[in-house]
Amino acid sequence: MDSTSEIMIALRAGRALLGLSQEELANLAGVSRQILVRIEKCEQNILVESISKVRAALEAEGIVFIDGNPDRGPGVAVSRHLRDSALAKRSETT
Repeated sequence: MDSTSEIMIALRAGRALLGLSQEELANLAGVSRQILVRIEKCEQNILVESISKVRAALEAEGIVFIDGNPDRGPGVAVSRHLRDSALAKRSETT
């Protein structure tokens, strides 16, 4: 990912791909829902640590971050293997 704002946009896209609510992702990442809202709005003065926590939580749930190149911008995708593992793990805890 090239810039902090691109990362923030990708985090929101990753959450949407997984169908998680802001509350669910905030809990998985160990940040407040309000911090997640600020990240998704691309607000300034967000701690890099908070962004990293959200990204790590999404990656643990199966999101793969794809860097941009001259032909296309950055993006996100769902890894089937990681997603299936994460879903099975969540089912065991509920």
